[in-house]
Amino acid sequence: MLDPESPVAEFVSHHSGAATVFDRHHIDYCCQGHRTLTAACLDRGLQVGELLVELEQAYSEPDADADARTAPTSALINRALARQHRTLRATLTLLEHQAIALAREYASELPVLRQLAVSLEHLRTEMLEHLDHEEDELFPALLAADLSAETRAKLARMFDEHREFGGLFIRLRELTNSYTPPKGADDNVRRLFRGLAELEGLVGRHHHVENHILLPRFR
Repeated sequence: MLDPESPVAEFVSHHSGAATVFDRHHIDYCCQGHRTLTAACLDRGLQVGELLVELEQAYSEPDADADARTAPTSALINRALARQHRTLRATLTLLEHQAIALAREYASELPVLRQLAVSLEHLRTEMLEHLDHEEDELFPALLAADLSAETRAKLARMFDEHREFGGLFIRLRELTNSYTPPKGADDNVRRLFRGLAELEGLVGRHHHVENHILLPRFR
């Protein structure tokens, strides 16, 4: 039985499939992961019972990240570097280039594309700096089991920046009507909007592991 009074982050920690359910309903299980499922549903205007059914269905499927909570810190960091960081760098660059090209071609018909290009440029710049900080400073300190005040400050910076990225994705959703392509949009525009939704899901899963699995080990 799933408890609706459990924090939403806990659902994702127990089964990564819950992240897909929360992504579908734009429930923040990362920086707002401390909220209960009941509170999150109230905020989003959702029925708790219906969401529990979706979560139960997700829990019935194999969990691709079943070992995340018990994996050693070194394994979590190596996975982040090999999977999420590499994918994020490539995806951010690709989406920004797509948005710029589409804005040049369709800006007069779809002004939102120009706004998206600007927002994506800002997101990419900020996130690449964030990834550099993790790779060059934070992760080496964690691998060395450095529990100094300096390391704790780096962890606090990581969490604060995650919250800022959450705000940037809220802005992207507002611009795109929750990643819904405008009427009459061609396949390239639809591909961009779909890529933005997938990007938010990727970032959410990555930040969830850092916030709710990695960070508590060093508190």
